[in-house]
Amino acid sequence: MARWTNFLARLRGDGGDGERQRWLAILGLNRQLATANSRAAVLTVLVDESVRLFGAERGFLIARAEEAPGFRVEVARSLDREPVANPDRKLSLTIAQRVLEQGEGLYSEDAQTDLLTASQSVADLRLRSVLCMPLRVGDQVLGLLYLDHRFQSGAFGEDDLPWLMAFADQGAIVLHLHGLIAENRQQAEQLTEQNAGLRATVAAQARVLSDAEPVPGRNELRNAMPAMIGNSKALLRTLHVLDRVADTDLPVLLTGESGTGKEVAARTLHTSSARRRGQFVGINVAAIQGELLASELFGHVKGAFTGADRERPGLLRKAAGGTLFLDEVTEMDLELQAKLLRALAERKVRPVGSDREFAIDVRVIAASNRDPRAAIADGRLREDLYFRLAVVTLHLPPLRERSDDLVALAQHFVAQFAAEQGVPTPELSEDFVAALRARSWPGNVRQLRNELQRVWALADGAALKAQWLSPADELPATQAAPTDLAQLEQWAIDRALEQAGGNKAEAARLLGIGRRTLYDKLANRQQS
Repeated sequence: MARWTNFLARLRGDGGDGERQRWLAILGLNRQLATANSRAAVLTVLVDESVRLFGAERGFLIARAEEAPGFRVEVARSLDREPVANPDRKLSLTIAQRVLEQGEGLYSEDAQTDLLTASQSVADLRLRSVLCMPLRVGDQVLGLLYLDHRFQSGAFGEDDLPWLMAFADQGAIVLHLHGLIAENRQQAEQLTEQNAGLRATVAAQARVLSDAEPVPGRNELRNAMPAMIGNSKALLRTLHVLDRVADTDLPVLLTGESGTGKEVAARTLHTSSARRRGQFVGINVAAIQGELLASELFGHVKGAFTGADRERPGLLRKAAGGTLFLDEVTEMDLELQAKLLRALAERKVRPVGSDREFAIDVRVIAASNRDPRAAIADGRLREDLYFRLAVVTLHLPPLRERSDDLVALAQHFVAQFAAEQGVPTPELSEDFVAALRARSWPGNVRQLRNELQRVWALADGAALKAQWLSPADELPATQAAPTDLAQLEQWAIDRALEQAGGNKAEAARLLGIGRRTLYDKLANRQQS
């Protein structure tokens, strides 16, 4: 403790001229660190200044390395500011390894007479004075700063250790900073290379899908895909692309309007693939934001945040061996998109609040009712994440483009409702089918199913009648559920208030939110 007290007193200016020079040298190194773009240049200055200010004969800046002997000499300089030839043979391996392993500074006033004399390398080099300090960042030792003098004993003393630590800290900052820069540059180059390949794949796929070739029938599919109802050309074109990529692990991005069946297509991909033995895990990322979504995807450790009373693995690990479906992926926070990109690129995930990484084995299928290119232009979707997710891009056609499937879909849904109640499936009369065909169905397959379910409830086991359909102008195409998230929220609130007859408490119940939340949203709308 006395050593550190004396050192702080010297930093306040109570020391001699030599110590003030060391203090000024540290400040000078700090200025160079702030502007330096060359790791070697800054480390060379650091070693030269250390040799000069500590009166050493030679100085070495040593970094850890995986190969034997466990380190490499990055800078070796003499008192004359000249490089030291063959530096690996000019320093004591025993001293270097001891400081790297123990992480503590070391000095010797005369290595030929103290405990270090037992070292063969000290004896062979005829070292006299030695001063050595590890380069630390947190608990990690990145290397060491090594000074020696072969001809003068007593060149260094214990009081020099705190000063050398200050110099070593500068070296540690340089090694750590430039290590991070090199790592980021390498990752950026890898992502650039991968994105180039993904762009080429997406472009080739677009050319294939644009070919005006006859569309094969269902009998040519390798996988039956019974959940995808219909035989229209628009649907068959979609099915054959799904069929081609089902047995691969390629990421797929599904686009299309709300209600076109993107989740059904995702489940079909899963059940048609070798991953069907694993879980299909889906999440609507638009419904969850911030740290909660990060926790859902990546998991968290106990105590990571308020309410984290137990450890959770996260969906990326929960879907191991299976498929993860990310619905409305363009609504994800940009910072979280970057974390997701890194997890998918490295196939590793780090739970919130953890310092451990876990390998992941999952196929990702994403979906959006936005045009992903427009989302990129609007700054809502990272382009690099898009190319990671859109190795295969598939557009789900709206119901208006597959009118030939309308009757098949209606029969399928009515059969489902009948099976659930254990009653025979009724036939659809011509007038009922004609009434269905006369509508635009802006809400697509989802709207069709909901309408048929409502009519089925009214029929109460009897034949479905055209007059029980909702008025054709109740939800015209211009009032279809919007695809913009803010507009969708306003639309949902308006519909809930309409169904609740203006009762805000009942509307909040229908929306599944608290009354105070609804009041706040209505107040914000009035202010805007």
